[in-house]
Amino acid sequence: MRSHVKRLRRLANSMWPRHDPARTGSEGEQPVTQSAMPARFRLDVSIAAGNAREFDLLRDGLSPLYAMDAADRQARSSFGAAMTSYQFADVAISSGAASAARFERTTQTIARSGIDSICLHLYSHGGCDLDVEGRALELKPGDLCFLDMTRRSTVRAPDYGSLTIMLPRSLLAPFVADPDNLHGQVLPTSAPLNALLTGHLRTVLAQAPVLDVPDVLAASRALAAMVAAFAGASAEGSEAIVRTAAVVSLQSARRIVEANLHDPELGPDFLCRRLGVSRARLYRLFEPTGGVSYYIQQRRMRRAYQDIVDPAFAHERVGEIAARYGFSSISVFSRAFRYAHGASPSELRGDFGRNAVPDFGPGFSGDSAFETMSRWLLGAETLRR
Repeated sequence: MRSHVKRLRRLANSMWPRHDPARTGSEGEQPVTQSAMPARFRLDVSIAAGNAREFDLLRDGLSPLYAMDAADRQARSSFGAAMTSYQFADVAISSGAASAARFERTTQTIARSGIDSICLHLYSHGGCDLDVEGRALELKPGDLCFLDMTRRSTVRAPDYGSLTIMLPRSLLAPFVADPDNLHGQVLPTSAPLNALLTGHLRTVLAQAPVLDVPDVLAASRALAAMVAAFAGASAEGSEAIVRTAAVVSLQSARRIVEANLHDPELGPDFLCRRLGVSRARLYRLFEPTGGVSYYIQQRRMRRAYQDIVDPAFAHERVGEIAARYGFSSISVFSRAFRYAHGASPSELRGDFGRNAVPDFGPGFSGDSAFETMSRWLLGAETLRR
C-alpha cells in the first residue's frame, strides 16, 4: 500500500519539481499521460468505512483540487463515501455522499494544479461552513454556491450529500459579465432562479450516462446563461460590469500568457506593457498562482511536457518544441524540464515511445478511479474531445 500511495502522491504533485508525472499504477505498468485521457469517461469512487488505504487514496486523488482530511483519527477510521463523476472534455459533473470532512484550497494547491474553472456546489443534505478568503458563509441544503478554483476557500462539511458541476472559465466568460466576481456567491434555495438552476443540474446528471461531449457542452452553455441571469441581477453584478471596463483581471492576464508562451520576451515587463498596469498590480494579480515568473514557467513546462509525450509531435525535434515555448537554448530548456519533471525531454520521449498508450475505456472504478481523478484534475483543459 505504501508504495502505491507514494506513486499517487508523486502523480498528484507532478507540477512541482523533481517528480515524474508520466508514471502511475503498480510496478511494471505502462506510463500514462494527460493527453491519453479520453474525452468522456465515468469515475466511481467508493470508500468503505474504516478502510485507511482507500481514505489515503481519496486524499491523494483529490489533492490537485483540495487538501482534504477528516477531523481526527477517529473520524478518519470511520470515514465512508460513495461518489460518481462524469467527465466530458473540460466539464465534470459529480454526485455522492460522504462522511464529515474538511476541504482546503490553498495558494500552493492553486499554483500546483493550474485549474481554471468555476464550480457550482449544491448540497442535498448536510450543507457546510465555508470560508472564502476570510469571509465566513453557511450553506444550507438546497443552497447553490459558486467557487472559483483560482482562489482560496475552505469547506467544513458534516456528513453530506452533494451535486457539483465544474465549468471552465472560458465557457462562462461569454455569458457572465465578470466570472471573477462569482467566487463565494450563494443562490439560496428560496430564490426562484435556484429551482431553475438546480433542476437543470439534476437533469444533466440524470442524463449523463447517455450524453456525449457536444450535448454536455450545449447543456453547460444553457447553465452559463442562467448563471449570467443570477450574476447580472445582483447589485454586485451590475457594479462588476462597470469595473470590468477599467480593471484588468487575472483571467485577462492568463489569456495573454497562454497566447504568448512562444515569445522569449514573455515576462513581467511584457505583461505590464500589454495590460497597461504597474508591476505592483501585476504581482498582486498573480499572487494566488505563485507569482508571475513561476506561473509562466509552469505553463511552458506543462505544454512542453504534453508535446513531448504526444505521438502527434513525435516527428519534431526537442529543440523545435523548446523554441515553441520561448526557449532559445536547448540546454536551458533541458535543465528546466528535468527540474520540473524529473527526466530530460529525450529520456521521457524515449520511455514513452517504448510503451503503448493504454486504452482507458469509458469507465473507471477501484484504484484506477483514484488515479484517473488525479490525472484529470491536473490536466482538465488538455483532455481530447
